[in-house]
Amino acid sequence: MILSYPQEAFGNPRALRVFISTNVELSTQEILNTYSRRWPIELFFRQSKGKLALDKCQMHSRKGIQRYWLIMSLVHYMCCMHSEDCTFEDGYRYFQKQLKTEQLTNLHTFIKNGASLEAVFEMVG
Repeated sequence: MILSYPQEAFGNPRALRVFISTNVELSTQEILNTYSRRWPIELFFRQSKGKLALDKCQMHSRKGIQRYWLIMSLVHYMCCMHSEDCTFEDGYRYFQKQLKTEQLTNLHTFIKNGASLEAVFEMVG
């Protein structure tokens, strides 16, 4: 187990980082290197659970799980690659805004074309 503080925050309990390894033969540097390579994977899962509902998936068939995983991974990639300096969060907000704009535009067109109030409520859900 490695307990670590950033140099400028030594002693601050909120800055404490704990790294745990069950392989006691690894050096401190090897454990830290492994964690630093794994960190992007941890972020991917945290973002996918928090924003893309990975933890809500109720698929039971292998094909369904593979399809969901592919779509969810593609959406995550699109959010991350939205622009050159974009983070996942920036891309996610951008696509959320785009989706809302598209939904409102479609609703406006639907109403403009004479949809009944019942049809509008059905469309909105």
